[in-house]
Amino acid sequence: MLKFGAYPIKVNYNLHTRLRNKDKEDQLHLAGQYLEERKLDMKVNTSSDATIENNMYRQEMNDYEQAVCSLLRKIDGNRVGRMVLGHINKKTTVWIVPKSDEELKHDNSAQTHPLNYDIQTNGMYVRGYGSGDTVILYNPELGDGVLLHELVHAYRYSFDKFVPVNLDYSNGYSRYTTTSEEILAHVIQNIYLSEAKQPLCLDYKSYWDGSTKEETYKVLVGNERLMWILNYFLRHEYLATMAAHTFKTTEYNPFRDFATLEAASLKTRPLVPASEEPMPVAP
Repeated sequence: MLKFGAYPIKVNYNLHTRLRNKDKEDQLHLAGQYLEERKLDMKVNTSSDATIENNMYRQEMNDYEQAVCSLLRKIDGNRVGRMVLGHINKKTTVWIVPKSDEELKHDNSAQTHPLNYDIQTNGMYVRGYGSGDTVILYNPELGDGVLLHELVHAYRYSFDKFVPVNLDYSNGYSRYTTTSEEILAHVIQNIYLSEAKQPLCLDYKSYWDGSTKEETYKVLVGNERLMWILNYFLRHEYLATMAAHTFKTTEYNPFRDFATLEAASLKTRPLVPASEEPMPVAP
């Protein structure tokens, strides 16, 4: 287990500890013993494979933890990455742990959820609600951009601000459903990639890498709900406001360029006929 610098982040290789406890966690869940299940899950995610007999997984552990710390150093060397790292609530801890091969087969992306997650009493296996300490399920092969994305989620959870709102959008080729939290993390991820002179991701759901600023801005301008979400975060999220005023030379920065994007977006919307009453807008 390695603590990363002065940040509230611990890189913890606990793969075999998790695998050894998986059946027990599943049994507790099926039996409706959700409190005991969460208690065990918290213990597992904060335990290291170094405690397993004779430290038999030492090499695996060192390889994983050093690889993740190398990516964290890369993030820390980027102005946008340093902003995200520096604003995670220092009263909390972010635990970065690996996914198993079985988990990767089911979903080869990364996930973030609260360590002390809110229990769903209806039996749903959902761990995305709650706040405070977080667990990031992550493998280094996914790269620094994905890890930065997950750290944005961890930051939001650390201040009890993670409130996902579902929305639909189109990238010009397909329609997708995502959440406001994913849009925020995606936009900050792209600002990070732009700062690093790396190719951008077209949008959150399609995973199309290698996009340009013009292509990604076109997706934003063409989706009224995405513009609403950008405007909301620009008004209410400190990271968005800071990004708008700090990264003035970064090529991709829709928070900085919001006024221009909004003007372009308004030109694409049909006017409301005079005979129709406009829909009331919630405050």
